[in-house]
Amino acid sequence: MTGSQDQLVVGVDGSGAAAAALDWAVAEARARRCGLRAVYAYGEFTEGLAMVYGRLPEPDRAEVVAASQQLLDAALSRVAELDATLPVTGAIIEKAPPRALLDEAAHAGLLVIGSRGLKAFGAAVLGSVGAAVAGRAACPVVVVRGAKVRRGKDAAVVVGVDATDATPAVLRFAFEHASRHALALRVVLCWRREPLTELAWRPASPPPQAERWLAESLAGWREQYPEVAVRGEIVRDQAAAGLVGAAQDQRLLVVGARGRHSLAGTLLGSVSQAVLHHATCPVAVVPVSARD
Repeated sequence: MTGSQDQLVVGVDGSGAAAAALDWAVAEARARRCGLRAVYAYGEFTEGLAMVYGRLPEPDRAEVVAASQQLLDAALSRVAELDATLPVTGAIIEKAPPRALLDEAAHAGLLVIGSRGLKAFGAAVLGSVGAAVAGRAACPVVVVRGAKVRRGKDAAVVVGVDATDATPAVLRFAFEHASRHALALRVVLCWRREPLTELAWRPASPPPQAERWLAESLAGWREQYPEVAVRGEIVRDQAAAGLVGAAQDQRLLVVGARGRHSLAGTLLGSVSQAVLHHATCPVAVVPVSARD
């Protein structure tokens, strides 16, 4: 497989969720001025069904390939309908969808998938593998959720931060996206008050080091992206719930794939998993290895 770090890859499967992801990917590729690669994977699609129903008849490979090509052609036609000038290629890959998407991510700048969907022959594709792909991909992954929600003119990019090594890569992705789309940026640090705060007479406000860390972390990014209207916020809630609430009906939520939150003690990996299931807007998961 050939690829480019500037190329955007989108998984297609004929489902409504994948269609929303394709539309999002076209708009993003246009904004990035990069090529788009639409990928349909159909390999090993009877494996999961066999575990439930027992041995199944082997499908006719020619029919599988023909159906796959039809789905891919429909996706490419949709791209042409949205932007006829966008460089686009398509590929049918005879691999299990998770493996195919991860392989594609190794040669791309961004991978876009739907939040859930079914392959033409009934096996789960993005619904069952989306979180796993997002957590393991070599490039940032956008899982498109809540695509039909009408967003107000003040909808912004929301990024969750913490004191981990992932934060620079996460902030860079968020600032670049906000700048590219002329959007405001809300940088959210979640702080959970201890359950025994009142009984122990401990302060109910975020610790001073949290506010100081947030301000210091944003200083350099403000200078690098002066065109982005940015606001730092400390949300008094658990990380997953706080980020889902902050991102309600927003344009994009950006989180890191993994890492330990040194201020709140939560696992960022579990947070990213949670927001992928509950966010009402597209979610970008940025790996620690992403360029910073």
